[in-house]
Amino acid sequence: MSLHKIIPAFLVFFLTVAACTNDLGNYDYEDKAVVNIDITPSLTVLANAEYIDVNPVITSSLEGVIAADNPNFEYSLRYKNSDGDWVELDTLHTQAVHVLAKMPIGNYPCWYSATDRRTGVRYSAVVNVNVVVSTSEGWMLLCSNPDDEEVRLDMLAQISMDRIMPVYDIDLYTQISPLHHPTQIATYYNRRGTVGDKIILMSQDESYLLDNTYLTINSAYGLKSSLFVTAPADHIVRFAGVPMNDNLTNQALICVSREGNAFVWNPYDVGGGSFEDAANTSVRGNDPEYRVAPWIGVSTMRGSGLLGYGVALLYDTDNHRFIGWDGSRETSEYQTMTPLVNPANPLFSFQTGTMDLVAMANTGFSNGTTYCIMQDGEKRHIYAVSVTDNAFTQQGCWLDVKTPDFRQATCFCAHSQYQTIYYAAGNKVYAYNPASNYCSPCVTLDANEEVTCIKFCTYENPDISLLISSLTDEQAAEFIARQYDLVVASYDKTAADGNGGHLRFYKSNSPGTTMTLKPGWDYSGFGRIIDVTYKEVRK
Repeated sequence: MSLHKIIPAFLVFFLTVAACTNDLGNYDYEDKAVVNIDITPSLTVLANAEYIDVNPVITSSLEGVIAADNPNFEYSLRYKNSDGDWVELDTLHTQAVHVLAKMPIGNYPCWYSATDRRTGVRYSAVVNVNVVVSTSEGWMLLCSNPDDEEVRLDMLAQISMDRIMPVYDIDLYTQISPLHHPTQIATYYNRRGTVGDKIILMSQDESYLLDNTYLTINSAYGLKSSLFVTAPADHIVRFAGVPMNDNLTNQALICVSREGNAFVWNPYDVGGGSFEDAANTSVRGNDPEYRVAPWIGVSTMRGSGLLGYGVALLYDTDNHRFIGWDGSRETSEYQTMTPLVNPANPLFSFQTGTMDLVAMANTGFSNGTTYCIMQDGEKRHIYAVSVTDNAFTQQGCWLDVKTPDFRQATCFCAHSQYQTIYYAAGNKVYAYNPASNYCSPCVTLDANEEVTCIKFCTYENPDISLLISSLTDEQAAEFIARQYDLVVASYDKTAADGNGGHLRFYKSNSPGTTMTLKPGWDYSGFGRIIDVTYKEVRK
C-alpha cells in the first residue's frame, strides 16, 4: 500500500480513538419521559365568591402517576390580564389548585403547568375559566308587585349547564324612581360593534337600557335619550329585532309606544344612527297618520340563510288593517310603513273591517309564520302570515275558533317546529293545532294559580356556535334544545308576600300537543311574571 493512502486511514483511526478516549458520558441513551396532564377543560365560577378548583392527574411514562408531594415537580396556574401580562393565580404552586376567583368577569384560558425540576422541561394544559356574576346568563323575568304593579326584575341564572339558581328582586332603583306596569323585556345582540349588545326594559311609565353585565339601570341609559335622534314624549312598550339572511345582525329594530307610534332604526345598512321620527306614515318625517297596536310580527329564524330581506308585520288600529315594514325598499323608505294589499286569491282580507288585534305569536315555522289573534265582536279568528323574503304571504285562516276558553285567553305563543298554537286561560294552557282542529289542555296547574306568561325563549344571537363553543357535544345539544321548551309562568293568588311567581319548563314532542314537565325545572318565589327572555353571554 502506498504511503499517501496509509496516512489518511491512520488519521481516521486516530481521531476515532481520541473521541472515544475523551467521551465524558454526555450521551443519554434512556427513554425521554412522556408526561400527560388530565384536567377538567372548563370551569364556571362566581366572581369573588367561588373558588377555582383544578385537580389534575399527572402521569409520566417512566414514573407513573406523579404524587402531589413528589419533590421533582413544581406547578403553576397563570392567565393573561387585559394588559397582556401573565398573572399567577396559585401563589402556593401546589399540584391541586384551590384559589378564589378574583379576576374581573370574563372568559380566561388559563395555563396549568407542571415543571420537572431535574430537566427544566415544562408540561402544560389549558383550563378555560369562565368568571361570572349571578346575573351573567339565564332567564330574565320581568315581574310586577301584585299590589301596585311596581316593576321588579328577577332571574333564573345559569351559572353553568348543570347549575341553575334563582335570583330574586335585582336592585334596579339606585338612580331612578320606581317604574310601574311592566310590558316587555327584550334583548338585542349585535356582532358588528356599532350598536353593541342591548337589554331593554319597558313599562307604561318609561323604558331603560340595562347594564349588560350587572343588570342595573343607570339614569343616563334611558332608551329614548340613548337610542333616539330626538327623544319623543311617547312611552315605549314593545321592541323587536327584524332578522334577515345575515349571520351578523338584524336588519332593523322596531319599537312601538303605548301612544300607538312605531319607530324604526336600521343599523344594518345605515351602520349606526338611531331611531328617528314615527314611521307610521307614508312620507318620511311627516306626522303619524294612524296608530298601531303594541305588537310586532317578525320571524324567529336567525342566521338560517333563508330569510332574504327582513320584514315586520304591524296593525293599524284606527283603520283596522295590516301594515308592513319592508327591508327590500329604498333607504329613503325605511322610515315609512305601507298598508298591505290582498293577494289574488286571499284567505282573508288584510283590511279587517272593525276587528281588533288581540295578540301576535311569532315563530320560525314555515320560514317564519306570525299568528294573529283577531277579535271580531264576540268571535275570535286566527290569521297566519309568513314574514320572510320581503313578502307578507297569507298562510292560513281559522274563523270563529270555538275551542275551550279561547275567547277568554290572555296569553298566546306558538311553536317554531310544529304548527301548534298555545293559549292560556286561568290555570290552564291549551295546545291547539289549527290544521287538524285538535285542542286539549297540555298544562293544568293548581286551582289557586293563574298563568301570566307563556313563551318559547329562542336565542337572539344568530351565530349559535358562539354560545356553545365551550360546551361538550351533549351539553350543546341540550342547550340548543332549550329553545323549544315551553316556559310557563304563573302566580299563586294566595301568596301574601308578593312572591307567588312560579316558572316551569315543559318538553314537547311532535306534533307539539303534549307537554311534559322537565324534572327539577320548577322554580318559585318570584314576583308576578309578565315577560321572560333569555340573557345570553358573549363568549
